[in-house]
Amino acid sequence: MSTKKISVSAEAKKHDRSFHAAFLAVKQARRLHVKVRPHRAITPLKVTPYLLAQAIVLPLILCSLLYWGKPFLLEFWRDCIVFWSSGLGLPFARATELNEAGLDVSRLSTGGVGTPMPTGLTLGITTLVMLAGLALSLKMKGAALPLKYPLRIVCVVQLVAVLYFWWSPQGFPYSVARHSEELMTIGYVVMLGTPVMLAMGYYILNQSLIIKLFNTALILGFFTIMVPHQVLAQTFIMQHLSVLFMPVLYICFGAVFDALVFVALYSWAASNAPANATT
Repeated sequence: MSTKKISVSAEAKKHDRSFHAAFLAVKQARRLHVKVRPHRAITPLKVTPYLLAQAIVLPLILCSLLYWGKPFLLEFWRDCIVFWSSGLGLPFARATELNEAGLDVSRLSTGGVGTPMPTGLTLGITTLVMLAGLALSLKMKGAALPLKYPLRIVCVVQLVAVLYFWWSPQGFPYSVARHSEELMTIGYVVMLGTPVMLAMGYYILNQSLIIKLFNTALILGFFTIMVPHQVLAQTFIMQHLSVLFMPVLYICFGAVFDALVFVALYSWAASNAPANATT
């Protein structure tokens, strides 16, 4: 019996040695013949003086152009909004007002059309839908988990708006036109900050300057087209429902939405950079 145990133990040790020898041989072969480059997200970035100059000069030039072109950009957005408003049944028009400096400036106006206030039925249905959304968020697990907290934020913001309009609907100080102008201001600020944000993570990559400028132009062009249509979409919702949804549209689909769009576009541009962009 003892001899049998010794034989089994010796056989096990022999298999053990064979396994470790094979594993060591594979490890050595992999080290000699397989070259795995770490992902560029964790690769030390070598910023040359030329790349550093790009990160400084490009934002200065682009931000200056955007600052100079602000009046033309806003006028284009207003023209686009007024053009589509007639087909969508929205009451937008152009108006001239005095700004704080006493100068005549162009603004969006809804003319004599009043602010669409919520009815009791709208408040009741919205409350039920938001409570159902909160209940649904409690059951979100697995793949649906990332939607849990954004859904709760939207529901809570909307419920706060419902409470406000229940208690003091006539005290609501914002009009659809003012909301639209502020959305355009937010969009412009995001565009103005785009070159600065790209300088910190994109202009320092070792990539062609022409491609960087081309991708920057695409990102800015996307916002140029998106912002007036964002205004139209939100106005359409408020005009056909009510300004009850203005707070959630402004908070969740205003600046936050624009920032998320920038992150998506930046990720697209950076992911198209060559593999040696950080070397």
